[in-house]
Amino acid sequence: MTHRFFIPANWIEPPTIQLHGQTARQIKSVLRLKPGDEIVVLDNSGTEWRVSLTDIGNDAVTAHIVDQQPAQGEPALQLTLYQGTIKGQKFEWVLQKGTELGVSRFVPTICRRSVVNDAEALAKKRDRWQRIIQEAAEQSGRGILPHLEPAMPLAEALRHAASSALSILLWEEEHHLTLKDVLLEVEPGTAALLIGPEGGFTPDEAALARRAGCHIVTLGPRILRAETAGLAACSAIFYQTGEWG
Repeated sequence: MTHRFFIPANWIEPPTIQLHGQTARQIKSVLRLKPGDEIVVLDNSGTEWRVSLTDIGNDAVTAHIVDQQPAQGEPALQLTLYQGTIKGQKFEWVLQKGTELGVSRFVPTICRRSVVNDAEALAKKRDRWQRIIQEAAEQSGRGILPHLEPAMPLAEALRHAASSALSILLWEEEHHLTLKDVLLEVEPGTAALLIGPEGGFTPDEAALARRAGCHIVTLGPRILRAETAGLAACSAIFYQTGEWG
């Protein structure tokens, strides 16, 4: 497997690139790569650069650009996941797996039943969450890092979601309209998916979402955990819109 690294765009100076800091140390000391080995670097623009290592130091690595091409790992559908805030490791798992699946934007959403509801405390986790997203994007072949928004209350999230071509809220109390029903009717270029916290959305929140133009849907007869529901729905959406071939 070819190792992939997101790097600042100003490290790329054709026909060479310079890699610094932790990236250089990982290449030398963790991966133990040698001159002549090839890696892929990404500047978060959707372009990937295949490069051959030429000089490997402790804090800097030089490489020669071999080729560049559009990254192949970006979905056509721009999907934003508004995940009701949940306990630490569960939310990190959503970020990691959502990135692998193809989510373009994550929005931690504070809901009535959110156990984790302190926006300032959530903001302190941002650097760690960004690292999780970057590592998952590198591993899964993404060419653009998913954007991580600051935590926001549900009412604000619904206003943001309204700008998408399609907005969907999963609710266990909905028993008729299914996710498949909605996806068969619409071919969105952008979509917003809203998932509740542990305990789910309240009836008042579901009503608020309906007034905001959200489709309120069910995933079926089984009740999924908060960290599972969004990923299951993302998979179904990407399948229905042709991302799985």
